[in-house]
Amino acid sequence: MMYPVRGTEGSTVLCVSKMEADLSGFNIDAPRWDQRTFLGRVKHFLNITDPRTVFVSERELDWAKVMVEKSRMGVVPPGTQVEQLLYAKKLYDSAFHPDTGEKMNVIGRMSFQLPGGMIITGFMLQFYRTMPAVIFWQWVNQSFNALVNYTNRNAASPTSVRKRRPWWAAGCPLPLWLRLTVSISP
Repeated sequence: MMYPVRGTEGSTVLCVSKMEADLSGFNIDAPRWDQRTFLGRVKHFLNITDPRTVFVSERELDWAKVMVEKSRMGVVPPGTQVEQLLYAKKLYDSAFHPDTGEKMNVIGRMSFQLPGGMIITGFMLQFYRTMPAVIFWQWVNQSFNALVNYTNRNAASPTSVRKRRPWWAAGCPLPLWLRLTVSISP
């Protein structure tokens, strides 16, 4: 059964138990699953790329950031449950850049990769009959992938727009060449 517990700034958060957990030894940055195993890494990846996190409000994302930062400092509000901290960490990892700590663009988050890619792929499959449509949807797809890659980049090693532009532009000619080759072959 889920119980509502008063969160920060008057928000309500659901908890699994009414009992207050002992959080003295809790390390919010410790991996939840064993990262030495394939299954542990898959669970971690599925947790932070959960598409449902795209629909979480800005207020809840800000709450998650505050909870993670407080937990790192060892200051957790009274009545906080382990489940709340794990959920806050999930939201934090899915929405905030690991290097800069800044909130990432919604469309560029890895949690939007699945629904965004499916939508674009659907349009690419639907509108393939004319060359302008193929060019446009290849450009949209390449731009989306470039945005996701830029948003999730290693911010510790900055790259200039001048270095990124050729890779973005190189992604469109190959599909166009394939489209022409396949359409004229017997």
